[in-house]
Amino acid sequence: MKPAIKFGLIVGGVGLFLTACVGFILGICGPVVALIAGGVAGFLTAREVRPYTKGDGAKEGGIAGGVAGALTTVGQLIGGFSSILLAQVAGFSSPFGQIPTFDGPTAELVGYYIGGLLSGGCIGLVGLLLAAGAGALAGYLATEQTSV
Repeated sequence: MKPAIKFGLIVGGVGLFLTACVGFILGICGPVVALIAGGVAGFLTAREVRPYTKGDGAKEGGIAGGVAGALTTVGQLIGGFSSILLAQVAGFSSPFGQIPTFDGPTAELVGYYIGGLLSGGCIGLVGLLLAAGAGALAGYLATEQTSV
């Protein structure tokens, strides 16, 4: 297995769990976990691969960061979905309107869950982009330029 994929999966798996927890509590903070995960995955990949140029280090780090970011996006979706489900089951009040009940109109219920998944996906996509960028930057900085 390529080191970029390996480290992306390892760090991304930890990031998935952490992002699910953070996304459950406060969804907007999920991209911070993705940013850190992408940077760590990119750094570890560049240190193992030891690319010849900084550009190659950035490429390998970006791949690792992207893989880690994809997994943290899944964590963001899990955390966001769990949060809106808990809000509905526990009967929390919302500053943005009424949370639909299970026995309410189906269209409201479907809209509630689709809206929650779309907002979680949007926040997760920001995290994915940040993770790939952080991985590329970390890979670039961790690469020692060798003269050929």
